[in-house]
Amino acid sequence: MTKAPLGRIGVIGLGMVGSHFARHLMRTNGQLTVFDLNRSRMKGVVRAGAVAARSAREVAARSETLVLSLPSPDAVRGAMLGPQGALAGIKRGAIIIDASTIDPESCIAMHKAAAARGAHYLDAPISGGEPGGGGTDGAAAGTISFMVGGDKPAYERAKAVLHGIGKHSFYLGPAGSGSTVKLISNHIAGLNNLVMIEGFVLGAAAGFSPEALMRVFAGTDAKSYMMTDYFAPRYRRNDFDPGFSVDLMHKDHALAGDLGRKHKVPLLFNQLALEFYQLMRAGGDGRKDIIAGLHYLADLAGVDIRGLHPSVRKRSTRRRKK
Repeated sequence: MTKAPLGRIGVIGLGMVGSHFARHLMRTNGQLTVFDLNRSRMKGVVRAGAVAARSAREVAARSETLVLSLPSPDAVRGAMLGPQGALAGIKRGAIIIDASTIDPESCIAMHKAAAARGAHYLDAPISGGEPGGGGTDGAAAGTISFMVGGDKPAYERAKAVLHGIGKHSFYLGPAGSGSTVKLISNHIAGLNNLVMIEGFVLGAAAGFSPEALMRVFAGTDAKSYMMTDYFAPRYRRNDFDPGFSVDLMHKDHALAGDLGRKHKVPLLFNQLALEFYQLMRAGGDGRKDIIAGLHYLADLAGVDIRGLHPSVRKRSTRRRKK
C-alpha cells in the first residue's frame, strides 16, 4: 500500500484551485480521494493515482482530513449537508478544511454542523502569499496563504496538510474569522485592481502604455502587489484567461458589502467596484480574469490600449523592417 504521511485525505471541488490542491497532495501524500459534481474534472488526478468517489459523503467516509475548494456559499452547503453530503459520512475527529471564500455566517453554521457530528471545521480561504502567487498561479506553485478560523487545536493538527498545499497559514480566531479577513483582503484587492486599470487607461489616452507606466510605478507610491505580482505577468504574456474571474470577484464584493452592513461600516468604494464588475458580467465578461477590466474600460473610453501591448509593437516593428 502506498505510504500516506499526511493520513487519509479527500478533496471536494476540482476547479481551478482545487485541482492544484489535488495534484500537490498526490505528490506529497501518495493517497487521495476526490469528488466533483463535474465528473470530467476528476480524470486527470485519477490518472495520477487518486480514487474517484461517487459523492461528497463517500469522500468524507474515506478521509481523516477533508479539503473543500468550492465557488460559493450554496456550493459549500450542497457539499456539506444532506444525505449525500460530507457530514453524512464524516468520521468523528476528522478535520474539514474549507478553502472556499464564503460568508462568515455560513462558516459558523458549518462549524456547528460539523461539531454536532464530532468533526472539526476550519474556514481557511486562500490568497497569494509570495511574489507571483495570486489566484491559480499561487495554487499551482504551492505558495498561497491560508487565513484560518475555527478551533485552535484543529488548526494545529491541520497545519501539515495546509503546508502541503500552501506556504503560509494564519490562525485568526473562532469560526468565521478566516472568511472575514479574506473578504477584507479581496475587498482591497478588487479595488486596487480597478484603480490600477483606471490609471492605465488614463495613461493610454495620454499616450503612455501600461508597460511604460509599470516601469515608473515600480519605484513610486503607485506600486502595489496587484500591479507588480498579479497584473504585470499576466499583461506581459497577454493572458486574460481567469486566474481570478470577474464572477468570483463580484461575488466577493457582494459578500464584503454584507459584512459592511453587518458591522455598520459604509463601503462606498466597494459598491462602485461591485457595479463595475457587474457591468462586465452583463457584457459577457464574467468568466474572464479581473484584469480584463483594462480592455472593458478602454473600450468604454474609446482608447486603443490593445495597440500599446508590447507584443503588438514587436509585430509592427518586424513588419516595418520587411
